[in-house]
Amino acid sequence: MNLGLRAGSGLSWSIVTAGIVGAVLASMATAADRTPSGQKMQEVDWNDPELVAFRTAPNKLAGAEAAKLNALRIPVIAFGEVPQIVKNVAGPNAKPSEPRSIVYDSKVPYWYRITDTYDGITVAIAADRRINHDLGAEYQIGTSKSGAAATLGSKAHPNLSILDGETEEGMEGVIIEYHLLKFPDIPYSVTIECAKKAKSQCKDLAIITKDEGLLKVIATGTARQP
Repeated sequence: MNLGLRAGSGLSWSIVTAGIVGAVLASMATAADRTPSGQKMQEVDWNDPELVAFRTAPNKLAGAEAAKLNALRIPVIAFGEVPQIVKNVAGPNAKPSEPRSIVYDSKVPYWYRITDTYDGITVAIAADRRINHDLGAEYQIGTSKSGAAATLGSKAHPNLSILDGETEEGMEGVIIEYHLLKFPDIPYSVTIECAKKAKSQCKDLAIITKDEGLLKVIATGTARQP
């Protein structure tokens, strides 16, 4: 879905490359957790209370979506219900206008990107355990025109980045992104992309911050170690 965020070119970027995020967090890695090829990864605390609670809870995902996400070797978080910022844009009964997009690599199951698309707004959650990795364009889960690294906020108060016509010439809509560190130091990014018609509603940062509480674990993977 092309929301027309950039005049004449459509959406071609988000904010922060996964590679840069990995580099920023490289110094935080405390364990020799590696992929089979030897690539360093962020360690996962599988005894984190949130992960333990999920594993013992009923009503987990089922079907094709569960099969995809359970093949990953990273805790998967997503919005447990439609965020209020989406309802502000697409209406109180907002439903996805397209099937949920789940992007990952079964051969390198340490990252993912989930995107939900509604009328005038998309919401994406992405994460990657690998450190100092170099992804191809097809796997860039958050790229920036400038390539500059964003500052990661604290777990309690993540930084919010905003790009619109005031900061990026020719941009018609707005992109808002924030980052979380979880389990304990895996970087998760949430990117909200709004069309021009929804620009004013999308800048409600108080609602976006409140919506963060709707993020929940939806899969932990069937194979938890590389």
